[in-house]
Parts: sequence; C-alpha cells; structure tokens
Amino acid sequence: MSKDQVKTIGVTLAQIMGSPAFERGFNDARKGIPFDWRVGSRTNDAWNYERGRHFAYIAPLDMPLRIGGKLNPKAIVLR
Repeated sequence: MSKDQVKTIGVTLAQIMGSPAFERGFNDARKGIPFDWRVGSRTNDAWNYERGRHFAYIAPLDMPLRIGGKLNPKAIVLR
C-alpha cells in the first residue's frame, strides 16, 4: 500500500529569496547568530530560513541581499 505525497506548489527563486524567513536566515548567519530552531511554524519558513543561512555563506561578504528594499539582482544571479 502506498501513500500519496503532500501537495506541492511551484515557487520562484525570487519568492524564496524575498521571504522574511530567508532574509532572517541570511542576516543571522552574517551576524554569527546560531541557528534558531524556533523559526518555521510554517514548513516553508523553516526551509527558507535555512536556505538564507546557507546563501549567506556562499555570497560575498560585501554583497547585500537587498538594495533600496528590493532584491539585489546580483544575489539572484549568484544563487
């Protein structure tokens, strides 16, 4: 007997990187703040927080995530 998988939805990279959880993960990692296991009362928030933390380690230190409140185009390209 097999189980059905959970329903999924398509999202864009910009939607992930533009989420508050991604930005928090990015900023926490840049500030050296340890992983916050409390983030993610919604599943995608937990994933986006972790993605933001990982991205902070590969992005150049002088690369901001946002410029003038909008996602930095260079950050999107770096992904």
